[in-house]
Amino acid sequence: MFRKLIIPAFFSMLTTGSFAQSSTTDIWLVDIEMRSEKPYPSIPVRITQNDFYDNQPAFSSDGSLLYYASMPDTIQSDIFEYNIRKKSYRQLTNTLESEFQPQIIPYDKKKISVVRVDLDKAQRFYSIDILDGAVSSDPLMPNEDSVAYYCWMNDTTVGAYMLNGQGGSLHQFDMKPQQSIILMSNGGFGRCLLRVPGSDMLSYVQKGADGKNTLMTYDMYTEERMPVCELPEGVEDYAWGTKGKLYAGANGRLYFYDIESTDLKWAEVANWEKITGNFYRIAMSKDGNKLAIVTYKGDKP
Repeated sequence: MFRKLIIPAFFSMLTTGSFAQSSTTDIWLVDIEMRSEKPYPSIPVRITQNDFYDNQPAFSSDGSLLYYASMPDTIQSDIFEYNIRKKSYRQLTNTLESEFQPQIIPYDKKKISVVRVDLDKAQRFYSIDILDGAVSSDPLMPNEDSVAYYCWMNDTTVGAYMLNGQGGSLHQFDMKPQQSIILMSNGGFGRCLLRVPGSDMLSYVQKGADGKNTLMTYDMYTEERMPVCELPEGVEDYAWGTKGKLYAGANGRLYFYDIESTDLKWAEVANWEKITGNFYRIAMSKDGNKLAIVTYKGDKP
């Protein structure tokens, strides 16, 4: 059935620059074996293949499934599930709206959260039942209509990138009660928001006027903000592994940083330039054994 094309604001403004110029993106899977606290990645295996948009991967809690947003027909973005062992696919949503940013809800493993672009073009935060793909009738943040990117910091707190017409604002959003604390209000930060493993801290990328990107952490209990490290040049996407391990991609290469090591620098651990080409977004399974990377063709999204 034909569905009206809806171009979500954060997809066009923040993810790809414009739909007409958007790059083809695909998802690949990598196994990570740790030896003496150093990663040894396998050869990437491509799990999506079309000329359009497959992006924003997120692993299930046990690492057996991968959720992602897909726009295989250029008409609408829906949420898909990939079973890693069975190598099978399941479409979770098939709606008039566009769903993005799937993540497991920490207090309910039978549901994922998404940003949905509603028919009024507002970007709201919903939950989806994994079993039947049903989208919640009410948003998780009833009073917010400009959600772009987010991460769960714990069961009741979300770090959120909100659109505000001034470069975006970074928020700590408490679900109970429904209230928001503004951490940054006029841009200057990246889209990749993650919970620091083993904590309730938020990590985000602060963009400097000198073009350098610094990974920062925010402790919502002490309100302390601390720099972790400078990211490789031009990089604003990263993933946390276990025990203070960090991963990032640039120019077809995978880089690794160990914040618990005495050798505090990014090290190249794989060169996949001839296999995958360029990749940027990455996601790590909770146990640190699997990595999903998002490749692109053309200009970097």
